[in-house]
Amino acid sequence: MNSTVAVLDGVVSDLVGMLRADAVGTLSDAEKLAVLLGAGKALRLLEAVVVETVASADVDFANGFGCRNLNELLQRALLTDAPGAAKVVKAADAVHREISVTSGERLPARYPALREALLDG
Repeated sequence: MNSTVAVLDGVVSDLVGMLRADAVGTLSDAEKLAVLLGAGKALRLLEAVVVETVASADVDFANGFGCRNLNELLQRALLTDAPGAAKVVKAADAVHREISVTSGERLPARYPALREALLDG
């Protein structure tokens, strides 16, 4: 297992533990606001992980898992609807970085400022 998957597994495990311990219910209002702010940041970063993963996937990525296209794969993997999956695919297209044929390096995204904003959450 690679470290990216291990990090995500750790985050999920920590969140499950926090929710199962009913840690949020006992917080003060100020602490609950801090939790909402932190959860918002985490949500945006998790969405960035999804978009970056799709943006870096090969053209036949979805086919390798028995899906017709990325939209179908995202619906199954993220348990989302077709419009939600389409938004991810559209965002991934905007921040996708081609690979240079000559050097093998990743080229800048079509919208580099949008990609930076995405990575910043």
